Amino acid sequence: MRKVVVAMSGGVDSSVTAALLKNEGFEVIGVTLRLFSERKGAVKCCGGDDSAAKARASAQALGIRHYFKSAQGLFSKTVIDNFVGGYLAGSTPNPCVECNRHLKFSYLFDLALSLGAEALATGHYAVIKKSAGEYGLYRGVDPLKDQSYFLYCLKKEQLGRVLFPLGGLTKKEVRRLAAEFSLPSASEPESNDICFVTEGNYGSYLKKSAGIKPRPGYIVDASGKRIGRHEGFFNFTVGQRRGTGVYGGARLYVTEIRPASNEVVLGPLAAAQCGGFGVSGLNWLVEPPRGLFDSAVQIRYHHKPAACRVEAMPGGRAAVTLNAPQFAVAPGQSAVFFAGDRVLGGGIIENVKRKT
Repeated sequence: MRKVVVAMSGGVDSSVTAALLKNEGFEVIGVTLRLFSERKGAVKCCGGDDSAAKARASAQALGIRHYFKSAQGLFSKTVIDNFVGGYLAGSTPNPCVECNRHLKFSYLFDLALSLGAEALATGHYAVIKKSAGEYGLYRGVDPLKDQSYFLYCLKKEQLGRVLFPLGGLTKKEVRRLAAEFSLPSASEPESNDICFVTEGNYGSYLKKSAGIKPRPGYIVDASGKRIGRHEGFFNFTVGQRRGTGVYGGARLYVTEIRPASNEVVLGPLAAAQCGGFGVSGLNWLVEPPRGLFDSAVQIRYHHKPAACRVEAMPGGRAAVTLNAPQFAVAPGQSAVFFAGDRVLGGGIIENVKRKT
């Protein structure tokens, strides 16, 4: 019997993934990563005690083997520290990408192979297809749930050993299947965007959990004129309009964050548009392109990919020129390149070129 490890978070998606694979005849082993120490029930989604108990309940309902594995240190170092450090550097990091990169498709992937499994399966909404002997990563069929943007960090050679059983389903269909399988997670609510941010917003998390102290500074316009004050540049993100504390006159948006001078720059909508940017840490899921090529780039989750010209450079870097300016391109976020529904690869945004 073919053996597969399923990453079980306790939610409906991973539980249905396990159920579908068991129905297909796989020997399914559920593994749940413990990502947090017990904090009086503060963490209610993947990685906490609450989700661990739900994952165990789903595994018992399915009659499959299930194990817990502690990964708190790795999660703290590669995801939380990256998140905090990113904001303190004036960027907007993407913890879901880093969790996939370091936890699910590195640590857990290697663990699955060590258990003798032929593949690791997760509840992501994405599709892997094989054509002409080559595997490719594609968007999931549900446009509202497609998670291919977060998966560009997979290694090309891993694609043949990763399964995404939900990629061809809609969320509504997954809910229906969960009820048919009588899974305890059938009515589970959607998980938080950032699992470890439980205080309501990332700014509160940085202060309460990461111990970041207020750093009063000035809000300025493009000319450097002081137009307000702030309690820490890390409380702002590029493109933000509400909650800046500057009111009256034309609508103003955060166009730049300057950690060195502890300034937040506001400007009109046009100044928050971007004509191009650099990308570092590129990971390609196709044969690495060379030189100039045309593509479509997605600069954040649920952003409609924008046509662009890409210049691939040595050292895993690229320069992107957008065919039309895009709003709120933020350093630290991921830029993912697509050809139709296929993921070509992606990396981290840097050196954003704002309109002046």
